[in-house]
Amino acid sequence: MKVRTRWYLVALVLFAGVSGCNSKLVPLTGRLTYQGKPVPSTEVFFQPDDGSRRSVGKTDDDGRFRLRFSHNEEGVSRGRHTVCLKYAPSDDEDQGKAPPKASKELQAVIAKYRDPAKSDLHVEVTKSGQDVEIKLGE
Repeated sequence: MKVRTRWYLVALVLFAGVSGCNSKLVPLTGRLTYQGKPVPSTEVFFQPDDGSRRSVGKTDDDGRFRLRFSHNEEGVSRGRHTVCLKYAPSDDEDQGKAPPKASKELQAVIAKYRDPAKSDLHVEVTKSGQDVEIKLGE
């Protein structure tokens, strides 16, 4: 085998190892509500308490979200997480072409959970396929 071919094979194996699936990730879905009603257009961040990389999802109009670890990987690591929130209006909302999906009151509630050092929302991720209910104001 030529030296050049060997280097290509080594590079391919290393690349596959680095870019492969993160087997520690588990799928997680959930629903975010405030006073029993869905919270739309909100980014939901699961920050592991061990300081490792977070996962994020965005709520739909029914408050449902699915976490992603990266652009290519779905899921979240197991363990205890601090949950942070950020209202994420659509482009039409930002440009004034559509009314906000969340009232000013709801946006203020969401803002209270933006800082991981101040958020009192915590979730323990224990199993694959977990579905969590995050209730604000209850």
